[in-house]
Amino acid sequence: MQNHAHLSQNRLKITQTKEITDFVPLLKELEFGDKFSLAMLNWCGIGQWDKTLIFWQVYLVKLDEEPIGVMGLYQCIDSPSSVVWVGWFGLRPNFRREGWGSIMMKKLKSYAQELGFQELWVFTNYDNLPAISFYEKSAFIKLGTAAEVCPGKTHHLSDVILKTDLKSP
Repeated sequence: MQNHAHLSQNRLKITQTKEITDFVPLLKELEFGDKFSLAMLNWCGIGQWDKTLIFWQVYLVKLDEEPIGVMGLYQCIDSPSSVVWVGWFGLRPNFRREGWGSIMMKKLKSYAQELGFQELWVFTNYDNLPAISFYEKSAFIKLGTAAEVCPGKTHHLSDVILKTDLKSP
């Protein structure tokens, strides 16, 4: 990551929204696939809500009014009450490696902590080395594969599960 003195959290606007049109630029550029599109439609009230989720918040991230990313938090019905998962964390390609993702993750951790959660978990594809590196630089530690840690909770048993502690020092 380059050192960008111009990075300012004041330039980012993070809001919860259920307006599908707000997510269109992201749906076109983020390579999450059909599951992301379907999840965003469900979040926006189109289609059927996933009944295994007891908590779900999605945030649209704008830089100077331009949508650049999405991030979210969710909790499954059988998750420990102290654990929340990262949901759909993504940044448009033209805005990567500039520090915006790190600012977004710090904010997401803050939201999770304010909501009373103590751990933030995430999964990603085992071969998504840039994502794994990003999470590790954001103080996440690898727990193992989905098959080892939480089978049935991710898209593939080969997904990597990571977590970070949200408790105040």
